[in-house]
Amino acid sequence: MTGNQAIITGIVVFALSAGQVSAADKPVDFERQIMGLLGKTGCAMGSCHGSFQGKGNFRLSLFGYEPERDFMAIVRDSQGRRIDLQNPDQSLLLLKATGQTEHGGGKRFDRNSWQYKMFRDWISQGGKWEKGSGNLTKLSVNPQEIAFRKAGETVPVKVIGTFANGQSEDLTTLAEIRINDDTVAALKSAQVSGLRAGDTTLVVSYRGHVTPVNVLVPATLARGEAFPARLSEANFVDTHVFTKLRRLNMPPSPVSDDIEFLRRVTIDTIGTLPTPDEIKAFIADKKADKRSRKIEELLGHPLHAALWATKFSDITGNNTDSLENPQQTKSRRSQMWHDWLRKRFAENVPYDQMVHDILCATSRDGKSPEEFINYVKVMDDKLKDGFVPEYAQKKTLDQFWRRQGQVGIEIWGEKTAAAFLGVRLECAQCHKHPFDRWTQVDYRAWANVFSQVVTGVSPDIKKAADALNAERKGEKPNNNNVILVREVYLGRPIVNPRRGLAGTLPHPDTGAPLAPQTLGGPEVDVAAGKDARESVFTWMRDKSNPFFSRSLVNRIWGHYMGVGIVEPVDDFSVGNPPSNPELLNALAEEFQKSNFDFRRIERIILNSNTYQLSSKSTSINKLDERNHSHSLIRPMMAEVVVDVLGAATGVPENFGADAPKGSRAIEVGSSRLNSAVSFAFRIFGRPPRTTACDCERSMEPALPQKLYLMADPGLQSKIADQNNRLKDLLKKHSDDKAALEELFLATLSRFPTADEFKAFEGFRAKATDRRSAFSDTLWALLNTTEFIFNH
Repeated sequence: MTGNQAIITGIVVFALSAGQVSAADKPVDFERQIMGLLGKTGCAMGSCHGSFQGKGNFRLSLFGYEPERDFMAIVRDSQGRRIDLQNPDQSLLLLKATGQTEHGGGKRFDRNSWQYKMFRDWISQGGKWEKGSGNLTKLSVNPQEIAFRKAGETVPVKVIGTFANGQSEDLTTLAEIRINDDTVAALKSAQVSGLRAGDTTLVVSYRGHVTPVNVLVPATLARGEAFPARLSEANFVDTHVFTKLRRLNMPPSPVSDDIEFLRRVTIDTIGTLPTPDEIKAFIADKKADKRSRKIEELLGHPLHAALWATKFSDITGNNTDSLENPQQTKSRRSQMWHDWLRKRFAENVPYDQMVHDILCATSRDGKSPEEFINYVKVMDDKLKDGFVPEYAQKKTLDQFWRRQGQVGIEIWGEKTAAAFLGVRLECAQCHKHPFDRWTQVDYRAWANVFSQVVTGVSPDIKKAADALNAERKGEKPNNNNVILVREVYLGRPIVNPRRGLAGTLPHPDTGAPLAPQTLGGPEVDVAAGKDARESVFTWMRDKSNPFFSRSLVNRIWGHYMGVGIVEPVDDFSVGNPPSNPELLNALAEEFQKSNFDFRRIERIILNSNTYQLSSKSTSINKLDERNHSHSLIRPMMAEVVVDVLGAATGVPENFGADAPKGSRAIEVGSSRLNSAVSFAFRIFGRPPRTTACDCERSMEPALPQKLYLMADPGLQSKIADQNNRLKDLLKKHSDDKAALEELFLATLSRFPTADEFKAFEGFRAKATDRRSAFSDTLWALLNTTEFIFNH
């Protein structure tokens, strides 16, 4: 028996002898009731005693996940004053919670409340703890889905826990219940009421166990209206989306017209605007398949690969400041990273192969030490002179692992989980994840997978360099030494009986060795000469993996639809279920069947009627933001904003030394720019790529963005530039009406309305200078919501 176990046993024996259970009182179980109540009252929340540091010298496990620790904290700590077995009402636990004694957390409940009685009964019954009595095997909710017939109805919710001993218990009063979207449904005393048409999730949690429940509130249509008996479906995407909309009684908007579709799909696929000539040609094309042909054309456009390389530079963490010195080459290393990704997207390399060549990257790629030393010398010489597009030919992306500073394996665990599995693990570093299954043990075991990966001078390279140095010294005694080159390589695992593999994290509670393990999957063998990452990759791409394929198709869907089926797109968790699980699973299955064909999923989404719906909402679906009843009006990526401004004005951005000459914004690899455009990037949300979270890229509208469009000196100079779009436009069209039409096509991608023609005529009549009139009109068009949003 360990010291702690002996202490706990003594406390339990004392507790059993100190109080008698009244026959009238039902025994209160510490693990089932008290631990649940500590969470329900907020005591075990992260903002209170459940925080990593605790509060007021009193620390509880977050959400009551560790009963042994909490029992010790309540019964033993603070000289045992937190409970008074002889006079339960004088227990510090109750005095503070009821506000009778100063308490930083304020009053949590009244003396005549059921919470007080439960705590008091437990104390008066001897403050007992039966180890394992609260081991939960299942947390279920009745009903399993809440599907209202109409808004205004109310449904009671009952939470049932099934424990390891087979007993079931009503936990409704002890469970934490919340509504993800309280504009769709309201929650009061375990009663759920439908408020408006839409759907959301009821999330029920009890002591770290989480169960989600779908809540659907159907729309009420006007008298005489009904959901269409049949909707045109282009593929299975429409089948799943329209099935969900039918359940919500929410008819979709009509399909977009040609101009709306062309602008949207061009911005989404290549990050710029269609030209006036492209718009006119598309309108003139009368063939039935013109949309699918345009999609194919755009998917094969060079800028399409550049756009996804930019997005995956975010996802994989292409952070310029963290890359290797010298300082003047860091932007070029970032560009190498971007170029490598762009080549794979341009060639539509199977996604699993691309992930393998990132996840399992090493620097040498099979080269001998001597060959690699020579390779590095050549590359470094080129880096000093400029950009190195040749890096894209390298088999693996070792830049992903190469950093100037040391990176802990826990950071690699977080980065790989977010990038390739869509799972956020950060919370589990310090405690059990509040809305998911991951514990500190899961977090550390996953991080330990990457303990082999080393960036530095390998023994092989040092040996080869020493030999070259000796050879050069023999030829010319005054020759300089060969510089020892850094590389990404596999270090040899060293096994310590007490600490396990060298460089690994121990068990958070016991300090015992912790074997590397995949997330929710098998343990990973880490042996000399064997790359543990290969085993992880095999687990990832397996069809049974719940994250890999679903995460990727969800990212693609989120990009093209403005919101993920799981949103945020990198937050797959029990408490954040997909809005349409059938659709997500169907896309993932198609992805696997197509041998992880990235472009195949894009093609299916873009050709669906769902993607091509109009952004003009109806009175019924106008508040819908997750069921795709209409196209969402959404902000553009910062890089796309810069590029569409360049396309509209006819003056492309100059990125100076930070990018190859003539680059578009979506072709720029560096996350840090010295040119004036860095301000635009920042206010429109381009991330510095310092964290593993997609949330780092802000897509929310903000006041500085509006001020930028109105008054930024750099943008004003583009509008005033004598060689901008207006120079050729006004020369080409002597007629003001024709010139105005082309200006509208070049900015808003549509023809002006009759009212807009009339307003311009009035303005033009007062203007003495034709170019100034059109210059002011260009400024006005760039400042419209219609221009700066995709729709």
